[in-house]
Amino acid sequence: MKRILKQIFIAAIFFTIISSISYLFYIKDSIEPTPAPLVSIPSLEIISQNILKVADLDYDFLVKIKNPNLDFGAGNASYEVSIFSRDNNLINILSGSISLLPGQTRYEIISSIKYNQEISDIVFKITDVNWQKLKEYIPQSLFLVKNQELALDQSPRLRATLSNNSNFDFDRADVYAVLFGENDKVLAVNKTDIRTFLSGTDRFFEVRWLKPFEGEVRRVEINAYTDMFKNENFIKQHGIQENFQRFY
Repeated sequence: MKRILKQIFIAAIFFTIISSISYLFYIKDSIEPTPAPLVSIPSLEIISQNILKVADLDYDFLVKIKNPNLDFGAGNASYEVSIFSRDNNLINILSGSISLLPGQTRYEIISSIKYNQEISDIVFKITDVNWQKLKEYIPQSLFLVKNQELALDQSPRLRATLSNNSNFDFDRADVYAVLFGENDKVLAVNKTDIRTFLSGTDRFFEVRWLKPFEGEVRRVEINAYTDMFKNENFIKQHGIQENFQRFY
């Protein structure tokens, strides 16, 4: 009889331990949060690409990129540029990165692509995008171009004034110029940058070309871009540096 009672007692302890362990696993599973579903974000779109021969064995490359997302910006969009020779051999792969605001369409210019052979093709590919959501709405019209003047001579030059219409002081703004000919054919591109661009100020800039264009210039497009996702691009005011984005 004592032996039976002892076996019952041991069995009761065993089942108590098993029940306790099962309960602990149940509680853990109940408290642990369910992973948030991944947000489906459309990819960046390549609108157009242009290879421009500047001189013998010297090329510029222009690509137009669109961010179709109205809620998410491309804080850092990495890309690769594959350069091919006339016999379709890969010469080199360049890399870089840009940023795009939600809904923004912008240019990227890669200048002075020089090799000791002719180039037949350049392929642009987005390799990775760091999507970010801005904490507040940022208008795309941060800058205004004024007093534009194009001088067409043996060394063409484009002059203009850029106004910082935003409420922010920027460490850097990149200025891109695209010249179009008949039927909106791209004739030439150029770029420069403006450093320490304070809110409400105007800055003069000039870009030059080494030789006349092969065609009549019908339209000039000037765009200025700045990185709204890089905190160090905002010049500190009163010792404070704002954070304008959330990471995804």
